[in-house]
Amino acid sequence: MSNKNFGTKPLVSIVTPSYNSGRFIEECIKSILDQDYSNIEHIIQDGGSTDQTKRILKKYQKPQYRSRIKIFIEKDNGQSDGLNRAIQKTKGEIILVLNADDMLMSHAITWGVEQLTKYPKVGVIYGDTYIINEDGEIIDIYKAREYDFERLLCVEFVPPAQAAFIRRSALEKVGFWADATLDTCPDYEMWVRMAQKFPMKHVWGVITKYRHYESPQLDSKMPRVTRRFVIAKKEVMDRLFNSSKTPKKIKKIRRRAYASLDLWASQVAFDMKDPKGGVYYLLRSFIRRPTVNTLNRIYRTFRMFTYFAFLRIIKLLKS
Repeated sequence: MSNKNFGTKPLVSIVTPSYNSGRFIEECIKSILDQDYSNIEHIIQDGGSTDQTKRILKKYQKPQYRSRIKIFIEKDNGQSDGLNRAIQKTKGEIILVLNADDMLMSHAITWGVEQLTKYPKVGVIYGDTYIINEDGEIIDIYKAREYDFERLLCVEFVPPAQAAFIRRSALEKVGFWADATLDTCPDYEMWVRMAQKFPMKHVWGVITKYRHYESPQLDSKMPRVTRRFVIAKKEVMDRLFNSSKTPKKIKKIRRRAYASLDLWASQVAFDMKDPKGGVYYLLRSFIRRPTVNTLNRIYRTFRMFTYFAFLRIIKLLKS
């Protein structure tokens, strides 16, 4: 495949930060070894796992894998620091971040190279993803929305990081790093930083499998809770809104951004079986910026709670 931007077969760097991912990391590795595209380096940055991860990684430190898999085991300061360390070790012209518990479809890398070649002015191309449960069964599909900077900033749509191919030359122009100072959500900061200089583009195509959990998981030694996500994303928003370089048009959507972040956080909390958090963020979103859409969601939420409370009362009366 020849093009004006890349070599015949550009090197693609897949970075996988890892911490206590022993239950799934081998599936992740195998999904990359099974790619129909050969010029790949898989960089695994393990933050000092204490489960079976190290034992599994040792299998892939054998000579036959060294040309494609590069494993680094060193303590880090959390998810964002681990991702930054992994990115710094890449050599590829294209970069993809893949969580240790997620998997690529066998055609994913070929797809990414073809799309970035087709759209040479785009900094990031992202596709769609299957949602799988802890047993690896497909339970849903996430069809990403079309790119729009304001909606991206306001968390009104979330590009799937594990299905997003980053052009190295674009990332280098906005800072070749992931923000290690953030507690979590380094991908959001990266998208906001890149999208101010380069457009992102959605192209339909399921190229990865994202794992959904019924209960919150650890994220670099800390539980993945909604509050952490909100704090990190609001910090990124505040940097932009408080900068003298930010256009007035963007500064004017501060209130919308905060409210939309809370609305997103409400859904995340409900998905993580945290109804109190879900209601809290839903109400806070409405207080920040009352809209008909948010009011409808409040109505549907409380109607659902009332319905389940009624069923519980009936059950108690029958017992």
